[in-house]
Amino acid sequence: MTTEAPTTGPRLLLDIPGGFYSLGLDLEGEERLEQLWTIAERVWPTGTDFQREVSFHAYREMADHALAENSFYAGFCLDEAPDGRLTTASLLARLDPMEEPDAELSARSLFEALAANDNNTVSDIRVPVGPGVLVLCGLEWRSDPSDDTAPSLPMARADVYLPLPRMQRLLVLSLTTPSLPDLPFYVSLLSRTAHELTVTSEPAAADDPGSASEQTRSATEQVRSDFG
Repeated sequence: MTTEAPTTGPRLLLDIPGGFYSLGLDLEGEERLEQLWTIAERVWPTGTDFQREVSFHAYREMADHALAENSFYAGFCLDEAPDGRLTTASLLARLDPMEEPDAELSARSLFEALAANDNNTVSDIRVPVGPGVLVLCGLEWRSDPSDDTAPSLPMARADVYLPLPRMQRLLVLSLTTPSLPDLPFYVSLLSRTAHELTVTSEPAAADDPGSASEQTRSATEQVRSDFG
């Protein structure tokens, strides 16, 4: 599936990996709700109305959170791994202002800033649109952030930062998964999206739409080769 960032200048097209369900950030009001309910029905084809209702509200919360972060795309996948495990991941894409107009200098500045966090594993990358930065880190999701005793879940996150000087924007792709053994696979999908994105000179139409830490570090060498 291809998604387009809602811009008024050059067009940014992203090829989203197969298996990801779009949460409909490019839709408004009832259309988005219908999209989320359709996903719930696909995920629970033989489930109960209660299961679909719970999923619908979870997806709605995910979409609201993505919009609050100024994402133009949000999606998730839920599948069965070859060994029978359920595996899942979420994918977000957003465009931030690009403060440094030179892509090489922007990527170097990002690398230095992100590497200052000891929890990050940071690598230089290069894809057809230019230089960028890959960041791997571990984090912990807690059902109630204000309660240290609340149930928690280790997560792994991979972020790709790509300066796009033609658009004067910084593209950020963020993939998060609790399925830690599958991190290399998911990062390979993220790599493909970064390698295959296109920025065209044709302007978009005005109405166009768009511990975990240790395990993450152990996967670094496996996934770094995807970005070359």
